[in-house]
Amino acid sequence: MMAEDQLAEALRLADTLTGYEDESAIEQLVETLLRAAAKQGHVRAMAELGAFLWHVRGDEDDARPWLVRAAEAGEGDSMNLLGDIHDFLGDGDEALRWYEAGAAAGDPHAVDNLAALRTLGH
Repeated sequence: MMAEDQLAEALRLADTLTGYEDESAIEQLVETLLRAAAKQGHVRAMAELGAFLWHVRGDEDDARPWLVRAAEAGEGDSMNLLGDIHDFLGDGDEALRWYEAGAAAGDPHAVDNLAALRTLGH
């Protein structure tokens, strides 16, 4: 299966997740598909995998390298999520750096988060 097809199938399956029941089998399949596409170098898949690992698995250590790779390839939403992660961890300077990068890349959430962080005096 090609990376684009793996990503599309992973996103289709992820849309069925409700969070209200045991969906571990679907979650595992989504992760497997995203990893396969990301390992083929698909940048959007790297971004989606990083977001999945952070939001669904709660695995910062596994999420961060994928998010950084996607961010370095220009994915603004990954830059924003890296800002969120650093903000959550209490590292305002690093959060600011990622929000600035995301805002410069045109991510609207990064623009909002950057404004909020600056309003708080950072």
